[in-house]
Amino acid sequence: MNTMDLLSLKVKEVMSVELFTASEDTVLKEINSIFERENIHHIPVVTEDSIFRGMISKSDILLLMDWGTKLNLPASLRKNTFLLTSNLAKDVMETKVISVSPDDNIRKCVQIFRENYFRALPVLDEYDHLMGIITTYDLMILAYTEMPLLSTENISN
Repeated sequence: MNTMDLLSLKVKEVMSVELFTASEDTVLKEINSIFERENIHHIPVVTEDSIFRGMISKSDILLLMDWGTKLNLPASLRKNTFLLTSNLAKDVMETKVISVSPDDNIRKCVQIFRENYFRALPVLDEYDHLMGIITTYDLMILAYTEMPLLSTENISN
């Protein structure tokens, strides 16, 4: 496929649909565990009926943690434990998130990513139900894979 063909693909052909999600009341310790265990970088926050409420990135969690964490300083570890067990997803999630629809084309995603400093877009239907997520990683895989695997069952970062 050439570049124009790739840019014309629909988001639903590239987005990841097997997602880890959180509720607004999920404790940050649980979210951090998912980031570490699954090696992902974005977790959408949704209601019980999959209405999108916001997004948490691994960077959001890292910004909360004490600088001394890398040195395994006991005081830093205690502070992090307190922060991660006493805050909820709704305390740190970003709520002003640009989204795309499954029928938008990849060109729109590329433009959004180029103009903003984030790396993931929730894919929402017309009722704000989370349908999937598309990331810069998904676009790199699409662009640099010899035969792009157009699947809605990728796991996204």
